[in-house]
Amino acid sequence: MSTHLSPAAQFAAAAAAEAEAEARALAETSDVPVDEAVPTTPFLAICPAAPPGYVAPEFPALETLDESLPEATICVCPPAHPAYVRLEAEEVTAVTASIGDENVARHVSAAAMFETAAVDSAVGSDDGNDVAVVVERKKVVDLADQELFPALGGSSAKAPVAWGKSAGPRSIGDVKAKRATEVVDLPMMQESVGQAVIKIMERSGARIDVSHNAVLATSTYVISGTPDAVAKAKREVITKLSPRVTQVVAVPAEARSSVVGVRGRGLQTIQTKTGAVLSVARDGDAFDSGEFATIDVSVSGDAVSVAAAVAMVEAAADKRTTRRVAFETVPRDAHALLVGKGGAGLRALQAAHPGVTLRIPGPLDASVAIGVAGERAAVQAACAHIREATNMVMSGSQVLSVAVAKRQHRFVVGDKGSGLRDIVLATGCSVMVPAPRAASDQISVRGSAADLPHAVQMVLERAASLAIDTFDPALAAGPAYGRPLLYAQRALRYFHDRARFRRIESEFGAVLRVATPAAIAAATDAAQLVIEITAPTPAAVAGAHAALASLFAAFPPHHFNGIDVEPHQVSMLAESVGRLQTVRSVYTLLSPTGGVLVVYEGFNPDVDRIPDAGERERKTRELLRQTLEEFRSTLAVAEQPVTLVTQVPVAQQAAMAAGLESLLKAASANEGASRVVLRFGSVASVEVPANSRVTPKKDDVLAADSVEVRGPADAAARVVSELERRVAQAAANLALRSFRNDIAVPQGLVARVVGRGGETLKKLRAGREVTIDVGDSSVRIVGTRADVDAVSAEISALIERLADETSETITVLAELHRALIGSGGKFVKRLGDKYHVRIQFPKHDSDDEPLGADEIRIRGGRSGVAAAKSELLELAAYEVEHGHTVKFTVPADCLPHVVGRAGSRIGEIKDASDTRIDLGDNTGSTVDVTIVGTRAGVAQARAAIEAVVAEQQAQADEVVIVPVKHHRYLIGAGGTRVRELVTQAGGDPDATGAGSCRVQFPRNGSTDSESVRLKGDRIIVEAVRQRIEELVAERERQVTVSVSIPVSQHAFVIGRGGSHLKQLQEMHDVEINFPRRGNESNVKISGLPDNCEAASAALLALVREETKVSVTLAQHQRLGGRTSALWRRMRSEFGVQVDAAHVDRAPAKPAFDEDSVDDLVYLTVALDGLSAEWILRGEASKLPAAVDAVNLALADTVESVDARLRVDPRSHRHIIGKQGAMIAKIRDATTCDVSVPARGSQSPWVSITGPRNEVDRAIEMINEAIEERA
Repeated sequence: MSTHLSPAAQFAAAAAAEAEAEARALAETSDVPVDEAVPTTPFLAICPAAPPGYVAPEFPALETLDESLPEATICVCPPAHPAYVRLEAEEVTAVTASIGDENVARHVSAAAMFETAAVDSAVGSDDGNDVAVVVERKKVVDLADQELFPALGGSSAKAPVAWGKSAGPRSIGDVKAKRATEVVDLPMMQESVGQAVIKIMERSGARIDVSHNAVLATSTYVISGTPDAVAKAKREVITKLSPRVTQVVAVPAEARSSVVGVRGRGLQTIQTKTGAVLSVARDGDAFDSGEFATIDVSVSGDAVSVAAAVAMVEAAADKRTTRRVAFETVPRDAHALLVGKGGAGLRALQAAHPGVTLRIPGPLDASVAIGVAGERAAVQAACAHIREATNMVMSGSQVLSVAVAKRQHRFVVGDKGSGLRDIVLATGCSVMVPAPRAASDQISVRGSAADLPHAVQMVLERAASLAIDTFDPALAAGPAYGRPLLYAQRALRYFHDRARFRRIESEFGAVLRVATPAAIAAATDAAQLVIEITAPTPAAVAGAHAALASLFAAFPPHHFNGIDVEPHQVSMLAESVGRLQTVRSVYTLLSPTGGVLVVYEGFNPDVDRIPDAGERERKTRELLRQTLEEFRSTLAVAEQPVTLVTQVPVAQQAAMAAGLESLLKAASANEGASRVVLRFGSVASVEVPANSRVTPKKDDVLAADSVEVRGPADAAARVVSELERRVAQAAANLALRSFRNDIAVPQGLVARVVGRGGETLKKLRAGREVTIDVGDSSVRIVGTRADVDAVSAEISALIERLADETSETITVLAELHRALIGSGGKFVKRLGDKYHVRIQFPKHDSDDEPLGADEIRIRGGRSGVAAAKSELLELAAYEVEHGHTVKFTVPADCLPHVVGRAGSRIGEIKDASDTRIDLGDNTGSTVDVTIVGTRAGVAQARAAIEAVVAEQQAQADEVVIVPVKHHRYLIGAGGTRVRELVTQAGGDPDATGAGSCRVQFPRNGSTDSESVRLKGDRIIVEAVRQRIEELVAERERQVTVSVSIPVSQHAFVIGRGGSHLKQLQEMHDVEINFPRRGNESNVKISGLPDNCEAASAALLALVREETKVSVTLAQHQRLGGRTSALWRRMRSEFGVQVDAAHVDRAPAKPAFDEDSVDDLVYLTVALDGLSAEWILRGEASKLPAAVDAVNLALADTVESVDARLRVDPRSHRHIIGKQGAMIAKIRDATTCDVSVPARGSQSPWVSITGPRNEVDRAIEMINEAIEERA
């Protein structure tokens, strides 16, 4: 064997030698002579049965050396070819080995030829090229050939062989046909593979030889044995002895669907074919956005499967887009140099590659990679250009460092990196600022020698753009105080809580960088609490510094004191906080962790009035000490807490800690909930919600599976009891859910049992307490017995159904598919759920066997497929019958009216005609309309749509220019006049469509204030427009005149409810306006001159003569008032209206004593000297007679009295009578006012008002009515 062979070749030769030995052993058991079966010379396995020029499928590049000798040309078969035979070395004259299309070797030496051919056959496929070997055989004289040497006598017949029985191996080739050898190269494993190889050999029955190459870090596995054993061993070697690797492939976000496929079928196909595991980021997890959006596809598995899967992912992405997104990583300080001054460098790069989009990260961007998006070739060219440009700008630049105080670095950076961007654009230089936590204060500037000075100057200017100073709170404690850190912590904590720093910031326009409360509590050095002050000017900084000094000086150390209490005791002190602040001016801060800080805020007279500073300090300390002593006393009288420890499994502690409130509530510890503290042994490793009653695990003796409960004895015991109950319940639930059942599933049905995305398993688990684990050929269900039995039954039924599964393809016209699928797939989903079948329609991206355009595949159980097929065909027949289609167009401006509000009109048309109506996009002057249904329904729907279009085309939309001064007149009161205009034109102001007309006046403040819009029926609109123009023309000729009418007669002239005014305006076609208030007597009349003159005369004709009559107040009360008989008689007999011009106020009636013992009481009111004045208005000829009638009535007036008569409330109904008949009779007969208490009132008093003699008569009639019904 040649010494220059590779390790793989040497192992291949060794394997061949071993196979030779095995063949000899086999031959000893056969009836083939050993010398004939095992020659000592090398051999090749060939297929002499191949016809001349035959090309094996595994070797498509096979070429024939000599076409003139086809009988001497033999093809080398692949290792697993079943027609193995032997070819002796002496029989071969030459061998040509081909890799791809290139002949790489031609051997005429038999030994070298066989050696090289064997090696090439073993390892030639490693680089992915096809290997072919062509062998030329010698013409050898066969002495046993019957044709060349026929027998001279005797029978040559051999013993017959029974049919179906083997005659034994005819040659060693028959034995060797059962042997195969495979060579596998894999990355070297870190751990030893010896034991794994042994187990694989035991399971597969194959022999495996291993060699390692430390330089290349690879391992070569030579597998030999029967073809089945070699194939099985090879699978296990690749799966178990190849290191698990993960490769992330970034594909354009737009190609995600192509990689994933429909419902994940693309990923499933890649995983099935390669054995790799793929995961794709969700849609919302795309890296970057816009053109640079990519989706990460993670591929995990052995090296071979990962490489194959990556290639398939790239190929799938190419189906969708040839665009690629690359991220070229360059040094961060090269970004600014590539951008250039004013962005010139970036523009030049972009101009050089117009087909791509470039994005260079900003100064503060986390990524340092430059994004390049575009076509694959253009992206590669741009990336190369970027690398070249980066090398050029970096080599041509210089670096200069400048020291800047660390606290001023943020001024250089600016808000969100604005300062760095300004420097880059102004100078083209990059500025590298150390990280905030880095110790260095050096800022590095890189750029050309010409631009560096300017860039450094800008850095220094920005660093000095704000004044800055510091204030050390610890120094404010003074040198005499021995605990400056404690003072700083207390003061800062208090000032934070009282928002004192905000006042200083707002007063001086400064920014104070103060440690957070958490940082204050954790501080171990006073330097950590220094306050940094920044402001635009030094004066502002100095002012803020002075304000801080004054603030801390006002609260010296003796103004603070504190104690530590247990966390559960904090809530006991909360009730006293407000009282102490009011009474003692002591502010209290309570920390959830148990710290209590008391602060004297001043304004306590008992302290502030002490003149001596030392005595005042002593008094302050005493005040704080008393406060803390009061807190201690409060805690001393409280119930002393106890500490209990119980065992809780670690797995349950996180859930209990998260649901602490519900746990305490269930433990009936609500009263003492704020005084119970729980500490979980393992809660330190779990994220626990912020809760003052959960204390993180400390370094003490509390075991991980323990929970400590501290609080009042009763509450703590209840909490421990609840914890133990929950632990026991969890154990019982675990035992209850531990029932298990395994169901065997044929391997081909496992995926169907799981369902797409686990959909079937989700349905099985819904509402059940079970877990379902799926193996290669089984399903395990764990849970409660009832649920496990139910799920097992469903899975078994599903397996039976799937085993009975069949597939049938039906032919339905493609144009009917949409109707069969239904809106959102509802029809096909209903059929699938009803018959437990899967219905597939043609898809371009389906991984199943493709369907024709008119084909539908139904897959499922036989009965379900038959039922679904029948229903689909019935539905298709129905669609054919109801599938008459008509297409036409409608004007785009009519589309909203065809659709109606929220689709109401088009919905009505669909329902009335039982059709489907599809409307095209409204992108042009017309819109396509498609109607599908029966002929009659389509005709009805089209007629309805065309009627709407015709109606809309009969509509008009016009604008009339009307001066604003006429708008109010045209609108009329409450819109009456504009409605009359529409009605007079023959329209309906409330209608829409035919006969409609809407008149829209502009709103106040509108820019087009004189445009009045008319919209509706064209004929009505035209008539209204003409009438409006006529009215406007008339009003332009109108005049306004004034008529003086006494203010006292305005109401009379207007009339009750404006009756006179309306009548005059309608009669004379004018507008009459009375002054609204004041003593203005002029009434304005607007209209045509003649009409105004007639209206003025009519108004004046309504003016009446007036006369005044003075009456006593008693007469006014008796005879006056709008509802009085006298005033009504004046209007009816004489046409005279009587009004009261003045009425004196009557004194209050004396209070009536409801408890009076008298049965009849007279109430009298003195009205002497009180009067009223009446005004009588009417025609001059009738007014004197009316005055005489009034005077006559006044002369007959007698004094009125007010009496109260006691009547049993049970008899009140007799006074009223049936439907008020009796009380009306009394009032008419006596002219008295009789009032009875309301029903339900217990008052016995009946009121009677009138002349004395009539009152007495009314009383008699009341008594008579009661007696009659007694």
